[in-house]
Amino acid sequence: MERLGMLAACLLCWSCGVCLVSAIRRTDMYPYGPQSGDQVLAEGDDETSRVLPLSRPLTFYRTRFSQLYVATNGIISAQDLPMEKQYVDDGFPTDFPAVAPFLADIDTSGGRGQIYYRVTETPGVLNRVAQEVHQGFPDAKFTPTVAVVATWENVAAYEEQTRTTGPSSKVNTFQAVIGYDETDSYVIFLYPEGGLNFFGTRPKESYNVEIELPARVGFSRGEIPYLIFSRIEGPHYSVTSNEQSVKNLYQVGNTGIPGVWLFHTGNSYYFDNIVPASFSGLLDTPPAGGLSLTDGDPEFQTGPTGDHSASPDAPSSPSEEPSRQAVYDIGNVPLTSEPKYNSEPGERQYAPPNSPERAPVGGAQQQPQQVLEKRQSEESSVCVLIQYTTENKETCARFQQECSQNAFCSDYATGFCCHCRPGFYGNGRHCLPEGAPQRVSGKVNGTVTVGSTPVELNNIDLHAYIVVGDGRAYTAISEVPEPVGWALMPLAPIGELFGWLFALELPNSQAGFKITGAEFTRHAEAIFYPGNQRLSIVQTGHGIDNHNHLNVDTVVSGSVPFLPSGSEVTMDPFKEIYQYYPSVATSYSVREFSVVSAERGSESFSFQLKQNITYRDCRHDNRAGVPETLQITMERVFVMYVKEERILRYAITNKISPVGAEPTEPELVNPCYAGNHDCDTTAQCLPQQGQDFLCQCATGYRGDGRNCYDVDECAEGSSSCGAHAQCVNLPGSHSCQCQGGFEFGFDRRSCVVEKNRILVNFRELCLFIDYCKSKYKTFSLFNFGGPAHLCFCYVGCCACGMFSLDIDECSSSPCHISARCINALGSFQCQCEPGFYGDGFHCSQQEDEPERPKTHCEHHRDRVQTSSPEGYPVVGAYVPQCDAGGQYTPLQCHGSTGHCWCVDSRGQERTGTRTPPGAPPTDCDKPAAPPTVRPLPRPDVTPPPNADITLLYAQGQKIGALPLNGTRLDAARSKTLLTLHGSIVVGIAHDCKENHVYWTDLSARTINRASMAAGAEPEILINTNLVSPEGLAVDAKRRLMFWVDSNPDVIESANLDGSGRRTLFSTDLVNPRAIIVVSSTGTLYWTDWNREAPKIESASVDGQNRRVVVTDGVGLPNALTYDSSSGQVCWADAGTKRLECVSPDGSGRRVVHPSLNYPFSMVYYGNHFYYTDWRRDGVIAVSKESSQITDEYLPDQRSHLYGIAIATTHCLSGSH
Repeated sequence: MERLGMLAACLLCWSCGVCLVSAIRRTDMYPYGPQSGDQVLAEGDDETSRVLPLSRPLTFYRTRFSQLYVATNGIISAQDLPMEKQYVDDGFPTDFPAVAPFLADIDTSGGRGQIYYRVTETPGVLNRVAQEVHQGFPDAKFTPTVAVVATWENVAAYEEQTRTTGPSSKVNTFQAVIGYDETDSYVIFLYPEGGLNFFGTRPKESYNVEIELPARVGFSRGEIPYLIFSRIEGPHYSVTSNEQSVKNLYQVGNTGIPGVWLFHTGNSYYFDNIVPASFSGLLDTPPAGGLSLTDGDPEFQTGPTGDHSASPDAPSSPSEEPSRQAVYDIGNVPLTSEPKYNSEPGERQYAPPNSPERAPVGGAQQQPQQVLEKRQSEESSVCVLIQYTTENKETCARFQQECSQNAFCSDYATGFCCHCRPGFYGNGRHCLPEGAPQRVSGKVNGTVTVGSTPVELNNIDLHAYIVVGDGRAYTAISEVPEPVGWALMPLAPIGELFGWLFALELPNSQAGFKITGAEFTRHAEAIFYPGNQRLSIVQTGHGIDNHNHLNVDTVVSGSVPFLPSGSEVTMDPFKEIYQYYPSVATSYSVREFSVVSAERGSESFSFQLKQNITYRDCRHDNRAGVPETLQITMERVFVMYVKEERILRYAITNKISPVGAEPTEPELVNPCYAGNHDCDTTAQCLPQQGQDFLCQCATGYRGDGRNCYDVDECAEGSSSCGAHAQCVNLPGSHSCQCQGGFEFGFDRRSCVVEKNRILVNFRELCLFIDYCKSKYKTFSLFNFGGPAHLCFCYVGCCACGMFSLDIDECSSSPCHISARCINALGSFQCQCEPGFYGDGFHCSQQEDEPERPKTHCEHHRDRVQTSSPEGYPVVGAYVPQCDAGGQYTPLQCHGSTGHCWCVDSRGQERTGTRTPPGAPPTDCDKPAAPPTVRPLPRPDVTPPPNADITLLYAQGQKIGALPLNGTRLDAARSKTLLTLHGSIVVGIAHDCKENHVYWTDLSARTINRASMAAGAEPEILINTNLVSPEGLAVDAKRRLMFWVDSNPDVIESANLDGSGRRTLFSTDLVNPRAIIVVSSTGTLYWTDWNREAPKIESASVDGQNRRVVVTDGVGLPNALTYDSSSGQVCWADAGTKRLECVSPDGSGRRVVHPSLNYPFSMVYYGNHFYYTDWRRDGVIAVSKESSQITDEYLPDQRSHLYGIAIATTHCLSGSH
């Protein structure tokens, strides 16, 4: 009891001695107005600022953004906002990223208020942001480098012009401040005293109904990608829910100061949703004089500006009023181990985290650390600041968190360094699994002048995919406007960065990523000749996300030569020498390229490229560093701009080696160094003696090296996650997420209990008169689990405050597994999840209702969603949409191509309802009208080169032609036969008598053909009652075609002109895929993907004599062909990975190749099998005699290849 009394007395004494805080005034807001460098938003009802470029990317939730927009309606967004009617009257979430301090229908027309905004890196603003964040989040390791300040001053609500009462005099003033560094972002909302006078606005279309919608305050991530082709609502967070909560904005806060609200809004490594600040300060009304939030920085002392009550005339930037001058009581606690920003006017020098003034991680420099302590003398309540300095030695014990989770830390005499563990590569700070393919994502911004026309690139997407095992780097930039798309084709250096980072390494060399890791800046300048145009390229690496994807943003600025529409650009292979210095790599080269266009014919150009790549290195260890020079060889350079898709593509094959070290004779190069090995794309190729090599699966994968599979570390219990952490499997790796009630510790690996929340409740003061103490002259320092400390003086008084230490009971998971735990002050509550009942400690499932049978639409949808070798939808396949009752929704859309159409109750398309991408969909409740079709280039046939035998292959929206030279793949003469925009070509066949190519189109759900003569146009043969047409076969002898439809599970036939259609088989089929016809015997063969009982069947072409050929030892039989020399049927299995053959009667079965990758379709010619491979995204040749892979063709444009067929100048024996 005595301890309780002592604590009570101390706490009340604290309440007397600590500064009570009032609501902020306008003078307490961050500086704003033209004198602070602000831009002013145009007056109006629905205005949006011009793009506000950020000097460094901002992480909002877990996404990085390089620009912002400020809008009239109390909102900041990372993308240009739609018309206000699409969002202003709706609640959260929004479709776009949103920071909303007061989202309502605001109108500044007629001088009713001003809206100011700026991006700033001034020390005074950054100092203050840092102090506020570290008070609300004491454990945060946060040093802001950029701030965004947006202020709405004296703005009014929109009012209908017909109102007779005149404009309202109610105006609002509020502010939003975004502060961020390389990994985290925080947002502060400020609502000054008297700043909110209206709390909502009326909808514009309220139809004279008196209704007012309260303002929305909070955050929304906006829509995010889901699976491959769809988007879903992202997370969101609301601060207010009704009018009363809006009114509370300036009366309370979560920082200890009424009207000031602080939130953690993003982290580049792990972030679930917005986290509000938790502060144990007082919300009270102080005596006159109160507390100002200025910190003595001259930037915050702008001089008096007069009355701010409601005058909209001039910007009311904060000023220092002598009667309100004060400082934070705990505002000067050190932020991190870095030195505090100097706020003296004559010495203000602010160094960003990566500047030379700041010691690099792993450096030997020592920084002074400030340790602050506050004392209260016996005579007064003034806190005294005492400063100490300590040595800040950088060692592994203190800075191990700077290393990758896949690295170890080593101390050296002058500092520490990070080194990747065996099985991983990188610079130690960032480590990736060896051998695994690498993905890159980012944004492209800037202004490019094409000829004399400037074109802006606003936050468009860049994606790259690198096959590390052979150095192939594919880069795609989407939504590139047409004039700049053609003009940027020669700028392959944009994609060359990724080739250098992950180049195929020859002996005694290192690819760039081992040197730079994932954080770097590349500056390149291209000077074109003739013309002397100059283009600057700046690419910044921002780290690796939780999926091991590299994040790189690109900014381009300058001018480039104009290239005519339809131009083709050719660049020859070349070599470039990189010079390496401490923390920087440089190169210089001259590139030549040719341009062929219909307007100008063939032209030759060149450009000079200078570049440097800066990064953070660690040279504390004495091991050998990077060679002074290395040479990168770019063997194949392919560039293309797809006008219809507005996609710019670069494909480059890269090798890095010592200068002049590569052998001159190609036949002497080990396949690992040549890049023509057959190792899996998730495997390392390990060179042995001569031409021998071994394939070793990458870290996180398992297999024989030619076929590797992801290891589920979570399921196998081999993860690195500790106690209280949940394991999440990823391709080739895994991540750990802390359970509820826990958070990552200092090393960002282990999970520790969340810091207890210290709450002091002064609303329930109680008196303990009999427990008064005469006087205490005791000094105490209370540490509440972070860098912030509170000092209390016990001076003797007869009252106490109620002290409550709230422990999060939910952290111990006391509730049933099917219940959720809700923590409260001093207690907790368990509630059963929906579908369960009980008291929360024991929950049981409710009685199951009889499950209704699946409808046709649901069966259709489920089959499509498990139709690929990996058990996922075939890329680009149409997935039907079913309503809650399982019926087809009237409007169906293809998630890949963007086509939409209306269907009947059976899911069949209604004629005349299909609309192309970008066009408004048809109203399916109205009679169908012919759709408006945007013109596309006429898909003319370009004949293949003169060759007796040509392989035709389907690759998404095109059909390619690959000639054979004997049995070798003649890659040099390969070309596109036919481009089919908006299509997904799957099955393909050739009519050797009339030289026509036939194909199935998954997107349009049609069967088509075209003559292979120059200029021929496609012809639609069948476009009704097709759902998912896949395999296709042509019987040239009988003039018939056969196909499988894998969703209704049927096999059909028709004449070659589309007439005489009939169903051959519609029973005992689960997922038919491939089909062939042997004209010489009149026999059909097909595969069935029934996962429970896969099989290969046969029948006569008239549908008679159906029988099973193979059932045993079959997994996912994808590809099927006929070996005319042996009379055997052969198949390639994506499940067993085998290529096998068997006689039609089931005898003579043999394995030709035991370990394919992911075969999709196959043909046979000249004792060789040629199959399309989804793992290599190419055509692979296998010798029947040697059972070895003899050749490989990888198209420059990387995407899955589907069907393959043989086109001949004459019909072969046994053509099928």
